[in-house]
Amino acid sequence: MTRTAAETDPRLIAFVLPGIPESVRIARVHVRAALRHHQLDDYADDAVAITSELVSNAIQHACGGGTETVGVTLARIRNPDAVTVVVTDSSPVGPVRREPSHSSERGRGLLVVDELSVCWGWNLEDGGKAVYAVLTKKASG
Repeated sequence: MTRTAAETDPRLIAFVLPGIPESVRIARVHVRAALRHHQLDDYADDAVAITSELVSNAIQHACGGGTETVGVTLARIRNPDAVTVVVTDSSPVGPVRREPSHSSERGRGLLVVDELSVCWGWNLEDGGKAVYAVLTKKASG
């Protein structure tokens, strides 16, 4: 049996934003709307928080002067049921998880990603990298 592109493409949404701070809010809005549209609201809060952290990191570390862009892809994995957030940027330098001091106001982004996802990582891509985080459904209580 032949499948259509819509049946085999796991992407829920993919978009590119300018590498400016205002793009963090825009990315959150699009991710939440895409999850709502696909009836995947159970993932929304964690996916939005992860998107916010990964887009913020990309803008801070890879988008000097706002001339670069940040890509965001939200994909569905059905076996096991999961959603993956992928953020791409033009830097080949991978993210580094830090252990900030208690008084530091920065450096906690990847700790948040680690806490909210079942796994995260990154891969080199042509012209930069992709940072991803995988979320699974929360157990019904």
